[in-house]
Formats: sequence, structure tokens, C-alpha cells
Amino acid sequence: MLGAIDAWFTGRLAGIQQRPGSVGYRELLIDPATVGDLTSAADSYTTPYGKVRTKWSRAGSTFRLEAAVPAGSTAEIHVPAGSGKVRADGDARLLRRENGTAVYEVGSGTWTFVSTTVPNGS
Repeated sequence: MLGAIDAWFTGRLAGIQQRPGSVGYRELLIDPATVGDLTSAADSYTTPYGKVRTKWSRAGSTFRLEAAVPAGSTAEIHVPAGSGKVRADGDARLLRRENGTAVYEVGSGTWTFVSTTVPNGS
């Protein structure tokens, strides 16, 4: 039972997952679940390529996500934004915006995203 809780925490709350079709966590999906009144979460997971880390927090309408992607891996990162703005590090490439989320693609390294989460339609 405790393994299921740990898997939910890592895979959903911290958002560390493997992209569909990827092998050995070479391609990551980072999509944290910002649920209820929870204001922060952090976790890590060791893959064959190294350790993946995420840490997110929210205060008011500001959301901050830090993600560490190991060498040899890439990641698709989902940042809650509503219709608000997102500030992303350096070479983070915006792929699309969908359902109040900005979706980026990044290579290995440490990445920081800060968004202003304005509800859609505001």
C-alpha cells in the first residue's frame, strides 16, 4: 500500500513521469498536480540516466516550478498558467498552450518556470 502512495506522490504530485513510448526514462514528462489547498511539493526519482528532481510552489497567483533533467534525457514540462504569462529559462521551447497549461520542451539541465495563473476567460 505504501508503494502506491509513493508512486502517486512522485508520478502525480511531483509530476515525474516517463513520456509514452519512451524507454528507460530517456524522455520525461513533468506534469505536477497542483491539487486542493496544497502550496508546494518536491520529489526526485533516479532513472538510468540520473536523478530527476522537481520542486513547485504557489503563492497567490504565482506558480514556480524547478526541474532538473539528467544528462542524456529530454523533458516535456507542463506549467499551470491559466491565461497568464509564463517566464521560462533560456532555451526552453514553448510547444503549445492547452487547457490553461503552457507546455515546454527542454534538454538536460536545471530549469525554472514562473507563471501568473490567471483563470481562463479573465
